[in-house]
Amino acid sequence: MLAPTAELAAALFDAVQRHHRDAGATVWPTPRVRDFASWLSDWHTLRQRIDPDLPRLLDELEERELWRRVVLESPWSLELLEPMGAAEAARRARRAMLEHGIPAAALAHYPGAETAALREWIQAFDARCRELEAIPADALLGRLAPPGEKIAWIDSPGWRPVVRHWLGTVAAMGPLPAPGAAPGAPAAQCAATLCYAATPEQELAMIAEWAERRLARDPASRLWIAVPDLRSRRDALIDAFDAVLAPQRFGLAAPERAAAGGAIVYAVAGGTPLADYAPVRSALTVMGLCRGLVSFERFSAALRAPELQADPAAAAAAACLDLKLRTEARSDMQLADWLTLARRLAATLAPSALGALTRLEHLLQHADSGAAVRLPSQWVQHWIALYEAVPWAHADRWGSRDYQAADKFRELLARIACADRSLGLQRRESAEALVASAARDTAFQPETGVAPVWITAQCTDPWLSYAGIWISGLSERRWPAPAEPVPLLPIALQVRHGIETASAASQWALARELQSRWPQRTAELIVSCAGGATSGPVSISPLAQALAPPPPGSSPHASESPPHARGGVRPHWQRQWLAAPVLERVVAETAPPFGRDERTRGVATLRAQSRCPFRGFAETRLEAAVLDRPDPGFNALERGIIVHAALEGLWGELRDWDNLQALAGADQRELLGRWAAEAVATGARRRDPGAVWQRRERERLEALLAEWLDVERRREAFTVEALEVAEPALNLAQLEFRCRIDRVDRLADGTRVLIDYKTGSQQADWRGERPDNPQLPVYALMRPDALAAVAYAEVKAGDASFVHESARRGIFAPGSAAGKLDGTASFDALVAVWRERMTRLAAEFAAGRADVEPNAGACRSCALPGLCRIAAQADD
Repeated sequence: MLAPTAELAAALFDAVQRHHRDAGATVWPTPRVRDFASWLSDWHTLRQRIDPDLPRLLDELEERELWRRVVLESPWSLELLEPMGAAEAARRARRAMLEHGIPAAALAHYPGAETAALREWIQAFDARCRELEAIPADALLGRLAPPGEKIAWIDSPGWRPVVRHWLGTVAAMGPLPAPGAAPGAPAAQCAATLCYAATPEQELAMIAEWAERRLARDPASRLWIAVPDLRSRRDALIDAFDAVLAPQRFGLAAPERAAAGGAIVYAVAGGTPLADYAPVRSALTVMGLCRGLVSFERFSAALRAPELQADPAAAAAAACLDLKLRTEARSDMQLADWLTLARRLAATLAPSALGALTRLEHLLQHADSGAAVRLPSQWVQHWIALYEAVPWAHADRWGSRDYQAADKFRELLARIACADRSLGLQRRESAEALVASAARDTAFQPETGVAPVWITAQCTDPWLSYAGIWISGLSERRWPAPAEPVPLLPIALQVRHGIETASAASQWALARELQSRWPQRTAELIVSCAGGATSGPVSISPLAQALAPPPPGSSPHASESPPHARGGVRPHWQRQWLAAPVLERVVAETAPPFGRDERTRGVATLRAQSRCPFRGFAETRLEAAVLDRPDPGFNALERGIIVHAALEGLWGELRDWDNLQALAGADQRELLGRWAAEAVATGARRRDPGAVWQRRERERLEALLAEWLDVERRREAFTVEALEVAEPALNLAQLEFRCRIDRVDRLADGTRVLIDYKTGSQQADWRGERPDNPQLPVYALMRPDALAAVAYAEVKAGDASFVHESARRGIFAPGSAAGKLDGTASFDALVAVWRERMTRLAAEFAAGRADVEPNAGACRSCALPGLCRIAAQADD
């Protein structure tokens, strides 16, 4: 028995199986139910065994690749924006011609660029097929011969004219009519219900709740649901149905979408790209690591991939190794360089960190074959060995879905291996691109059996009887479906030969035909449509309203929904929340007191505590921080370290203002070049971004230092007293805070200036009860004697300057103003105020104050909103 689609054939196969089982049979012949396309291909293969002169059948992958080459090698390719799209359009047009009996010669009667291109592409494709002694699957329609077995076929609008005519000629009997309506409900008594939803989400929720009610009433029910735009709504549909039919999917211990007892409640037709399944995704990922430069993100993902970890300890070690790489690696390197660096860093970790590296090292052999040119079968053999050694090394941990996806991928690779003659010799890059493209284009759905609820994108005749049918998306804009002529084929030619999608009239006729069949297939028929924020009010299609005309005076708009449509969206989290017990809310904003074995982070701890007490607790005591990521070149932190190193060396040699004034010309260029080179080399020893970035940084740094020295020349005379000095620990509230002062200058009157280098824009952020940055106040508390000023040195291109708090005018430039001293009478009084404020902050931190109370603007520089949940606090 033949069906027009694989989906309908599977449903019919299941129906026959259930019929035998319900009749009490324990053994019965396997139903011989096939979809026409696969049956025809198998039949041709069987005939080849008898007649070896018959051409072999092209695999779909081969056919797609041949079309791509035909289009790319034609003169028309220079005028195409998307050659692959044109190749697919040509393939579709040729198939439509064969399915509807359109002779190739008919194209000559419709002159035009598109028609001319199509004719040339078809001729070139046929020539390639003759060279290969092969034919594509659609060409079998032109070679139809009497079958070698008795066949029957079902009556369905899904048949194409050529196939329908052939079946009517050779089949043992005419088309089989569909079974009657559901038991106890004759077709004449089936009344359709119109249903409206305000949003597409609500429509899906209504369908899911309807299915739940029907299954609760009769678990043996079979339901058929059509969602025409299923491809774009697949994820939303699965969430909506799982929220109602399989909420355990969202639990911590039940990842599979199954009902109690393990049975699949519903199934969604069509599948998703094979490349999205974990075994295939990991296989494609490791292949990509073997080509050229590998970014840190790609190597990091491969290193931490669950497929490469032997156990949780190995996964934890790989994560620790990843942390080290983030501070010492370049942004991209060759795979061999990544592995060398990673192995060196892993030596300081647990031995389990080497497990993933050992597997990744198998890729080096594959990387060395980059210059090789091989046949697809040779590449496949190479890839399989690679997969077994790297991403599939722990296949024993796979679930059913993973095993099925990996088997499907092996099947795909086997098809590629059989295409040596058509695909020819391939370089590694082109071969890998071919398999990656094939994995993306191959839709895959794990075998689950035919579920009680079947959801399809095909708005067609289900043929079988169902307890309930729901057809969604039947709005006035979508039903009948708008005309969608086959690209490249003249529309007049399509209309003449009856291609349904070619005109509005044929789409209308098809829609009427389908609507006449739906009530015959079920006792309960529901049709629906949904509005939306952008589409506005939507009406049920006038054609669909004929199934169940609304009562006189009613409106078909979504804003006036009948009682049947009162269902609401039920997200999984909301469903669980509604079923959860009421919890007592306890707000804990005080952490345990600071322990004796704990250490502060110097000024960083006081800065975080001042900006937000929770941030002080999280960053210092929980060690919560944003992960580093290697940037191209030196990142902002590294450039700041390099500037500090250059200025330390520079002033270590100059020592005072007088020597600075005497420095000029070639002497200055030599001095700046020498210390810039030394500082960059020091930074590269920590993390080397490469020679190009080192050269760029040296050039940038020399220009920046020259500009900064001009700023320093305008200052009051000074002598550098100390550089990068590590001061004794500052004791506040019995806590120790350690930090290093970048520079201490002594002025001519014996007073001191404390300087902290900054490479970005600064402001006076040390003021107020809770300063945004208490760094300069902490400096002052560490060196309070004879203190005249504290300052940020803004060492930045184009606008270098000092931002300071000073006791008098003119310290940093002639006529420069004194500091505001935060409202105090003298600098000494200001230092006393700073001590009170810093002591209070330290005491809060020591006592464990950790409430979420950020300063104005503090959240803009914080990476912990997901931890403190300040947005949820604001909602409360």
